[in-house]
Amino acid sequence: MRNTVTLPVSSVPAAFDREHLYSPSAGTAELIEHRPGDVFGPLPTSPRGNPTAWKEWWTQHASTPTPDYLGLKAGDEITIQHASTTGPGTVLSTCRFGAIVRYPMPKGTDKPHSEMYVTARNQHGHWYR
Repeated sequence: MRNTVTLPVSSVPAAFDREHLYSPSAGTAELIEHRPGDVFGPLPTSPRGNPTAWKEWWTQHASTPTPDYLGLKAGDEITIQHASTTGPGTVLSTCRFGAIVRYPMPKGTDKPHSEMYVTARNQHGHWYR
């Protein structure tokens, strides 16, 4: 079945499956319909079981800065899907792996905000990891 959603123009590859937008990695991109990235190809699969190899993969590939991530750019205001709620977030930066987002913490916590990566968007338009 062909994708009926317009995939965003992005520096990283974009795919849409089961109503979720994400960037396919190497090994997956070859098997699915996707829009190639304007700057980067699929992110190589991360090595498992070897912390040194993983750190090298993260440094050389995953954390490479990008102009956008699936259309998200620094300064964009988004909605984040948390475990049982949604809330606001602001995109701080983007890389091949995803977008770093700052979001407010509940009142009464030690910090006013926290940060997380988001790597996909669900059918309701909320971003998550």
